[in-house]
Amino acid sequence: MRVGIFTDQYYPLISGVVTSIKMLKEGLESLGNQVFIFTSFDDKNIKDVPNDVINIPGRSYPFKNLKDYRYTFTHKKFVKIIKKYNLDIIHLQTEFNIAKIAKLAHKKLNIPVVHTLHTLWSDYFKYVSPFLDKHFHKSMERWLRILFMKSCAKMSEIQIVPTKKVYDQKEKYALGNEIRIIPTGIELNRFYLKNLDKEKINKLKNELNIFDKFTFLYIGRTSEEKNIPILLNAYAKANIKNSVFLIVGGGPELEELKKLSIELKIDKKVIFTDLIAWDDIPYYYQLGDVFINASQSETQGLTYVEALASGIPLLVQKDECIEDLVVDYYNGIYFDGEDELVKKMKEIVKASDTLKTIKSNTLKSVENYSKEQFAKNILSIYNEAIEMYNNK
Repeated sequence: MRVGIFTDQYYPLISGVVTSIKMLKEGLESLGNQVFIFTSFDDKNIKDVPNDVINIPGRSYPFKNLKDYRYTFTHKKFVKIIKKYNLDIIHLQTEFNIAKIAKLAHKKLNIPVVHTLHTLWSDYFKYVSPFLDKHFHKSMERWLRILFMKSCAKMSEIQIVPTKKVYDQKEKYALGNEIRIIPTGIELNRFYLKNLDKEKINKLKNELNIFDKFTFLYIGRTSEEKNIPILLNAYAKANIKNSVFLIVGGGPELEELKKLSIELKIDKKVIFTDLIAWDDIPYYYQLGDVFINASQSETQGLTYVEALASGIPLLVQKDECIEDLVVDYYNGIYFDGEDELVKKMKEIVKASDTLKTIKSNTLKSVENYSKEQFAKNILSIYNEAIEMYNNK
């Protein structure tokens, strides 16, 4: 099958959406399918792009929190480009700019569409405009449904969501009736300690000067919705001796977070790496004793799966989307708010036996999250969608 994935986010960005798409692409290709990524990126700064990643030219947004995204124009000339790839199906992984191009290709080339909703966008309004979110939240939700969500639903045969948390908001996001819950898979073997170069791990520890120090680890996009200031504030209050807080990843809030660490007088104990190469991410997971995250905007939490596959226990904000993944004091520990995080940070450093027990359960708790199973599940959806389209 020839699959066209249309997305506003792709590598070298690091996010749950990018991980999901990358895992799907690799999984589908391992099953003998051809996959092409249609996206928009700055081709002046991003080089060595594979032939199966097709750039739809666009312009950067003037908003700090959207600086990694681009606005694309809908031109008929793009249909001619897409036509050359003779797609059997379009898998839409966005509701915004590239969705316009997908809609045009769907109409002009008669290609069936499947849509995945990754993000509960109403949770993000405040990051685009705090003023509009405060005074016009309901109106913004209504326009989101009218201008974007209904359009995706109308062109799609089937819509995919990663968790029940997203499914339960189907009416709010106008998802229609044909909805399937398919959790995203990852390349589990990539994160297993046994498959990594131990010397490289030790070299990183030496370079970062974290040998013999208890390491709290965050990996992911450094953006406002991830609530990283809560982690920094809690770490400062916990005041744990012989420890460090390692923050791996880039994003629009990186410089502000560095300033906050100075204000909290913990800058000597907080290490920021900025963006890390995709192939090196598994090594950075091995630097942590505990993976911490305070986000409540996740729809699945793929970094949680990656951490568990790396054998790293979780210390994370309680949230509905990860209830099927994280079992309290089995493969991780929940906290609810900054004050409780301070308490749990202190507890987990002292309770070495508890941490050891939790660590022993990490790998087996994610056995069903392989990218191969993910791809098989999605491929069955493609076949179902094509049959539905042809029977109209």
